[in-house]
Amino acid sequence: MFSRRGFLALTPVATALSLVRPEAFAQSVDVRGRGYDPLWRSAEETIEAFLGVGPFEREGIAIETADHVDNGSSVPLTIRFVSAMTAADHPRVVHVVAHANPNPQVVSAWLAPECGKAEFSTRIRLERSQRITAAAQMSDGRLLRADEDVEILVGACADDSSGTPNDIASFQPQSRVSVPATARAGEIITVRAIISHPMETGLRLDEFEDWVRQRIISRFSCSFNGRPLFRARLYPAVSANPFFQFYARAQESGTFEFDWYDTQDETFRNQAQLTVI
Repeated sequence: MFSRRGFLALTPVATALSLVRPEAFAQSVDVRGRGYDPLWRSAEETIEAFLGVGPFEREGIAIETADHVDNGSSVPLTIRFVSAMTAADHPRVVHVVAHANPNPQVVSAWLAPECGKAEFSTRIRLERSQRITAAAQMSDGRLLRADEDVEILVGACADDSSGTPNDIASFQPQSRVSVPATARAGEIITVRAIISHPMETGLRLDEFEDWVRQRIISRFSCSFNGRPLFRARLYPAVSANPFFQFYARAQESGTFEFDWYDTQDETFRNQAQLTVI
């Protein structure tokens, strides 16, 4: 219960907040991957903030996941497009949202035409049975949308992580990548990247009933010979030990470079060589 004095002390703060426009609390994500974390948005409001009100086409995009998952802490997810993967026809960005998670944002991804195949896979967290939506903008400006319902037996968002705050803060991630050493010219190769990481959501209480500070991998990128290939903006709804699978068209020999950005202001890097034969 607030005392009258406590209430009066808060009044100037409340008055100041009431004068701030709602737009000041949110920022849309643009092509450079900048994001926002509004707790009060619904999934539909999030899609509108990302891409506008539409109209959205229902063809040309698909969500692949399991209809039923025992544990919501690691739900497999694949987003697939019908696309020629050329400069004129490729998915510019796709945003995945979950309609019943504490925060609707799950992951956003940017694919370059050089991927050669318009598809990527990852693993996500779902709090309970719900609908997930993938909303995308194509290179020609078209907006696409797909929805999929997933049944979860045991949800996992706030209680998925474990360990003390010190354990989380001192954890040392290790990243690994998998890329074929050689490929034929024009071949579409599979690229995989994973990092050991708790992906602490910031929604968990420790044994003393204090909030455990959020620590996540918030950005991932892969480039080839210095050119962007695949990028992602990760939110707390991405599973622990984040994983991505995507593709690349082998056109020339060179170097893949991978970056994982940790919210403790650390970047973990890997390289892999490809020889085109």
